[in-house]
Amino acid sequence: MEIKVPYANITDKKQGYEAAKKLIPEVIAKFNVSADVKNDDSATMLTAKGTGFEAKIQFNETEAVVSVDLGFLLKPFKGKILETIEKQIKKVV
Repeated sequence: MEIKVPYANITDKKQGYEAAKKLIPEVIAKFNVSADVKNDDSATMLTAKGTGFEAKIQFNETEAVVSVDLGFLLKPFKGKILETIEKQIKKVV
């Protein structure tokens, strides 16, 4: 599943990417899971991988694209997880 979050508060994808690098650990902490977060500065993309899930946030010219891949046990929470991530991303973009 993927959601697109258009930029409302920023004009440059690098601005959103830099702000999100600080925000993503907080979002992951809300779900009380551990994840390995990797930043790809050249592609302006963040990835978080943990037990049973993988999330990617790609910052494009006009929007951030969030994709989440969940394992079997987390699928029932997909809507809530996407809603929380979208809400947090909207704060910075």
